[in-house]
Amino acid sequence: MIRVPRLALTLITLGFGLYHAFLGFIYLDQYDQRLPAVLALVLYIGILGITIGWRSGLRIPNWLAWINILSVVAISILMVLALGDEYELPYTTWHVAGVATIMAITMVRGHSILPWIGVVFMVVEIMMWGGPSTIFTAGIIGALLLVVAAQAANYALTASTRAANEFRIRSLETRAAAAAAAAAAREREIRISNALKGSLPMLELIVASNGRLSTTEKKASRLAEAGLRDQIRGRMLVSKNLVHEIHEARSRGVEVQLLDDGGMDELGEAERNQLLDKAAAELSNIQSGKVVIRSVAGENWKLTIAAIRKDTDRPDLFLRL
Repeated sequence: MIRVPRLALTLITLGFGLYHAFLGFIYLDQYDQRLPAVLALVLYIGILGITIGWRSGLRIPNWLAWINILSVVAISILMVLALGDEYELPYTTWHVAGVATIMAITMVRGHSILPWIGVVFMVVEIMMWGGPSTIFTAGIIGALLLVVAAQAANYALTASTRAANEFRIRSLETRAAAAAAAAAAREREIRISNALKGSLPMLELIVASNGRLSTTEKKASRLAEAGLRDQIRGRMLVSKNLVHEIHEARSRGVEVQLLDDGGMDELGEAERNQLLDKAAAELSNIQSGKVVIRSVAGENWKLTIAAIRKDTDRPDLFLRL
């Protein structure tokens, strides 16, 4: 991609715009009234410098665009007063190209409709002064082509800016997804590592005894295996209080199953711990059967607790939190 430095582009545009003012000063003695011509030149140079030099982004504010339009209207009126009834040299109508230049810059700088108001006023004003022939002798065609080219540039810049913004948004989404995936992977690694560390004493005992465990040790190993499974599958359902109550319930012979399907992923830590503490409190009251604690995404509730026994027709407990 070819990049033009902003300073160079500003100087080129300023030089192009000042060229029209230079022609006006050269032929100042050709005007019927010089004061309106001088006022028009000063106003033109001032508004040209402000419009080109505005540094706050590409788009100029609406108030400045309206000032530009009022300025070119004033310039058109002043120049008609300065020209009088006739003119001999084509450069005395420098303001035609000057007005088109200011409106073209306004067009490129983010305003696609307002500049045409100034251009149309200038064209009507100059034709009322000099008649239809001024279309070809006063530079109106060239002025119109300049503004049309500026509008095409405005459309191209708008489209490229929109495409760049969409690309930036997609890039941010991709980076966010990658960061989330990396964070989830790290979380799984930490969870598995912690689970293995907690199970390491029991594994060492099994190895040391060649698998010949006492009844108490076998029960402890089953509890350790269930805890390891909870750490891997439980994800957001694992908290200090709930883990403790799950261990106590299993020690009583209650079968406990944790299933995390993403229902609590978007909750804050305080809100998540509050729900898990409620689940732990309910679990502490269950003496037998099977308990399933599950979080489900996409529902109005975040957590379900179901306690069932084989010899009953309905759950002993079913809560949605």
